[in-house]
Amino acid sequence: MSSAPAPHDSAFAGDPDLFLAMDDLELVARGVVEGALHGLHRSPYIGFSAEFDAHREYEPGDDLRYVNWNLWARTDRLYVKQFKSDTNLNLYVLLDASRSMLATNGPYPKWAYGARAAAALAWLSLRERDAAGVFLLSDGIREYVPPRVRPDQFREIQAVLRQAPEVAGGTNLAQSLEEALHLCRRRGIVVLISDLFDEDEDLLRAVDTLRYYGHEVIVVQVLDPWEHELPDSGQFEFHDLETEEIIRAHAPAIRRSCKAAVEEWRRGMTRRFDESGVDWLVCTTADPLADLLVNYILRRAEMY
Repeated sequence: MSSAPAPHDSAFAGDPDLFLAMDDLELVARGVVEGALHGLHRSPYIGFSAEFDAHREYEPGDDLRYVNWNLWARTDRLYVKQFKSDTNLNLYVLLDASRSMLATNGPYPKWAYGARAAAALAWLSLRERDAAGVFLLSDGIREYVPPRVRPDQFREIQAVLRQAPEVAGGTNLAQSLEEALHLCRRRGIVVLISDLFDEDEDLLRAVDTLRYYGHEVIVVQVLDPWEHELPDSGQFEFHDLETEEIIRAHAPAIRRSCKAAVEEWRRGMTRRFDESGVDWLVCTTADPLADLLVNYILRRAEMY
């Protein structure tokens, strides 16, 4: 694992261009988490573990707020207070690894943004001594790391998330979520990171099933800036990365109608997710990763 120190400057941590350019997912995750917590000043995530349990020796990266300084003064060794978990929930990060996630009309593909977001979420969970796991989805579960709390857990997660060049396959999120349900046996938080380019009704039914079995669900929709709004000039060829279909169009001629269609689609999804009790966050690859994590932390605090 990397020994590089975590950046603490919130402006650095919030800059997507800096973090998306990095290959070291541990450094990215640490920086984004520290930037998010710095931005919150007093994180509502802190305090989920309230009952003191025991001590263990300090490890690099441990939160200094939990160091027992009185014990250090007596023994000249650093020990961290451990707490019994109040929530004791697993975090399941489900990352869309289908071809559509390779879209990149901005500086980076949606996959790179999603993988770094997944790394930050996992790092935050493990930092709080909660179990975290990652699943790669396409037309089913392609690969997964089950949630655990152990020293090398982030290393395994990082290895899976480094598979960006191998992203392939069509999208069947409903099938993937049904398979994930059998692997997410213990009640927890399911975070789905995807562009949601799939059959809406099938996807919504699968999400409802996760809720039925007691999971809290947060959906993070990641879009390329051009999927959110087309440029105001230019002639372009649009490639469907999953069907290989090509459409040639003059951007200004379809810009308004495309934007209206995207907004209508989002309104419909928002209504259905609200009815199902599912939180959802929408971002583009131009948005700071720390902002996404802050929103997650706030939603997480509201759940419990």
